[in-house]
Amino acid sequence: MIAGLALLPCAVAAFSVLVLRRSVLTAATFALITALALWALGIFSPPQPGQLGHALTDSLVLEMLVGFVIFPGLLFVEETNRGDGLKALIHAIESLRLAPPRAVILITVGIGVMVESLTGYGVSMFVTVPLLLQIVSRKRAIALALIGMSLMSWGALSISAALGAELANLPLPVLADAILRTSGPVAVVLPLFCLPFVQGSTLKDVAYAGLAGVALVIGITFASRSIGIEVAGVVGGLAVIAVSVVFSSSRRSLGQALTAPAILPYGLLIVAVVLQKLIVPYLNAAGIAPIVETDRVSFNVLASPGIALLLVTLMSIALRKTAHADTGASLFRHVTMRSWPALTSILLFLMAARLLVEIGSIQALAGLLSQLGLYPAMALVTALGGIGSYVTGSGVASNALFMPSAAATGEGLGAITLFASLQHSAAAHTGVASLPIIAILLSALPNREAADEQTAMRMGLGLAAIWLLFVVASGIVQIASAL
Repeated sequence: MIAGLALLPCAVAAFSVLVLRRSVLTAATFALITALALWALGIFSPPQPGQLGHALTDSLVLEMLVGFVIFPGLLFVEETNRGDGLKALIHAIESLRLAPPRAVILITVGIGVMVESLTGYGVSMFVTVPLLLQIVSRKRAIALALIGMSLMSWGALSISAALGAELANLPLPVLADAILRTSGPVAVVLPLFCLPFVQGSTLKDVAYAGLAGVALVIGITFASRSIGIEVAGVVGGLAVIAVSVVFSSSRRSLGQALTAPAILPYGLLIVAVVLQKLIVPYLNAAGIAPIVETDRVSFNVLASPGIALLLVTLMSIALRKTAHADTGASLFRHVTMRSWPALTSILLFLMAARLLVEIGSIQALAGLLSQLGLYPAMALVTALGGIGSYVTGSGVASNALFMPSAAATGEGLGAITLFASLQHSAAAHTGVASLPIIAILLSALPNREAADEQTAMRMGLGLAAIWLLFVVASGIVQIASAL
């Protein structure tokens, strides 16, 4: 039972957030202090100073991997907001004039998934919520906005997948293929889940939702395998938008809306990421491949989507005419103030997790889970991934905490890729119920009402439970088919 103490840092973080109502940064601090206590007490192995050094250096490398996407990502979000990019997207959506059920699918699964995959941080809800409120009631808009946030397996240019692959010691394309199997079922049904929240849905709308779900999965699969997981969610959302355009009678007005200069950065970002994926292999072959690494983890600088994010943001700043000469400097200051709590929290969670690896507690926990058998271990790993995301509000932080144990458990059972993908997918889908996501949703709602928070939390928890069941069912099917 001593192996169960490896979960103590996460338990302390959960208690801090859910009971004490502390911030995620405070919870991460408590998690690290707890991990340091386990190290100092020598519960799993005699304490050695070298363990702290290894944990710190590994965490700094992994923080570079994450931070080089999060910081440029926030720069991109803030710059597009200043350039009225979100308003231009809203205008483009309205120009299609679809029937309510189909408009809701477009907003939630098309635009919502695409924008969140490009930007992260709940930005998509600032687009989807105002549009949804024009079609459905307040409670239904809350539910639909959360449905649009449910597909983060491929979100925010997939930095959590990159971190997960590094922690599980798997090639990213291998983990990406496995994620298709564990999160694909959720993607297929996502448009169908929109229809109960729209009055007047018909059998034709059900067929349309089924078609949108198939288009979403095809887009994700094509992009993940041919370009890279970084743009999988973006292309999936674009595929749903394409279906909406085909069934729309107002394509001319859409074309005019999409030519707005404010939308240009979104298109440039997609092009930049694709070009980067094409160019990097040639640079690697030429010996141009700067890598920051330790003996255990590494960060390939040129492969990071942060480069595309940064270049497009700088281009956008240069192209956008403004009366303020210090636009760039003020933007960097604002993003620094906004990003440091999240980046610090992730670093602290990474340090706690890497220290647990160094002292052997993760191996002990994996051994304990492996003894339970394949199916129970699979269910517990999935549940832990979901808990990590619910507590921290981030699939990145959940992977930092639990991917090492998930991979170690899977390795012991001969299913490392499956277990790593289950951890990632569970974390990605369950984050929809986390307090940070709920807080962003509430801020996107106009004229906040007293019942909004309770409604959002209830809807979020309900969706998280359903998605976890989908992930577990996917794991069961994959295990059964392999036996």
